[in-house]
Amino acid sequence: MSAHELLYFDGAGRAETIRICLHAGGVDFKDTRFKWADWSAINPQLLLAAVPVLKVDGVMHCQSVSLARYAGKLGGFYPTDPVQALFVDEAIESLNELMAVAPKHSDPEELLKLRKEFQAGVMTKYADFFEGLIQKNGGVGFAATPSIADLTLWGTVKSIRTGDWTGIDAAFFDSYKGITATVDSIAKNEKVVAYYASKE
Repeated sequence: MSAHELLYFDGAGRAETIRICLHAGGVDFKDTRFKWADWSAINPQLLLAAVPVLKVDGVMHCQSVSLARYAGKLGGFYPTDPVQALFVDEAIESLNELMAVAPKHSDPEELLKLRKEFQAGVMTKYADFFEGLIQKNGGVGFAATPSIADLTLWGTVKSIRTGDWTGIDAAFFDSYKGITATVDSIAKNEKVVAYYASKE
């Protein structure tokens, strides 16, 4: 099998879906993590000066969704059916977009104001969209089988529930039955449980 090395910060972020999928696929990958203090030294060495980056046989590849899709195919978290894959792709791309457009500001009070507006507007629009996709699929997940989009949704909701998104209500997603069911299902998924058990 090809040699794999994943480079990302020492946290979940945009890399956790990739890590879980590579582990699920039996890929013995090097999980290279670094601190924010090291970023300025690492940044110039990377494609597009961004992470995550996945090296496959020494060749760098970038873009978190592309890497998740690749890893998802290896780990059984990406549909083979083109229409199912389309649902997964639009969901994970939208989740990635939601993270990217979340307001940022150096002033704490202004940040809270912007985040509250974001939650009431843009974030609610995206959450309604995710819930609609899940309900079209029967109420759990974005596709017939667990996918990279489900994993990314789970990671996003978990991050918000633990207070990582400053100014966003930790219980924001709790009223969405499909999202909650999907998150609960992924938390119990045997491949996900196995990944975290391997870290103990």
